[in-house]
Amino acid sequence: MKSAKAADPVRRTGIVALIVAAVVMLTTALVVAPEGTPLREQVRSLVLPYFGQNWRVFAPDILKTNRTLEIRAQWRDDSGDLVRSDWVSVTDIELRAVTGHVVPSRIAKSSWNASSTYLQRYQALDEVQRETARDSFVEGDGAGSRAVPDAELIDRLGAGDPDVIRFLRMDYMMMRNATMYATAGFGRPIEHVQWRVVRQRPNDFANRFVERQQFRTATTTFGWRRANVSVEPRVVEAYRDLIRRHGAGWVFQEAA
Repeated sequence: MKSAKAADPVRRTGIVALIVAAVVMLTTALVVAPEGTPLREQVRSLVLPYFGQNWRVFAPDILKTNRTLEIRAQWRDDSGDLVRSDWVSVTDIELRAVTGHVVPSRIAKSSWNASSTYLQRYQALDEVQRETARDSFVEGDGAGSRAVPDAELIDRLGAGDPDVIRFLRMDYMMMRNATMYATAGFGRPIEHVQWRVVRQRPNDFANRFVERQQFRTATTTFGWRRANVSVEPRVVEAYRDLIRRHGAGWVFQEAA
């Protein structure tokens, strides 16, 4: 009697194992089954997010577009006149840290990642909203200027649209980052900042040895933003140290 009772759990375990194995085999078969197989899409939608293997891990996609974030700034000179700088490529400055380093810091991609997210949120807007987003968010205020109030910006772009809120949040972040770079690089109290995203697609494989650029450079320029940032000396010094370490101080000198 004892041996029969002891065998019951073993038998149950074996049955459960067979059932599990059958489910795994059936699931695997449905995942790799040809399109049109019943239940294939339902099973793939449940399984692939957890067990799917993206082959780009072994053969990553080649970067098809070189993207750079460029900024420029305005400040008051000794006479009180508004001075405008030339464009400075923040991405080129950060990528100086990549050359000769097997494992570069993540900061070398910060502007590249920021411009990618910013463009994604910009592209989520409709055509009219995108035109407004490229305009300046600055208005006159007596002898000076001020930022257009947030509520007014939301009304302009489309109140009640979550894509508008997501874009404006990223726009504010871009303004802060550009202001810190400009303050550290130009060494002036910055009044306005502006940025543009430049996208250049390299020649395709068949034309890789051709010096003439095969594809036209695409540039999306956004309007001026008021530099509404509380400038903390230690933060500016961190940006200034980054510029100095990459030997890029001359870029801001020439742009000024």
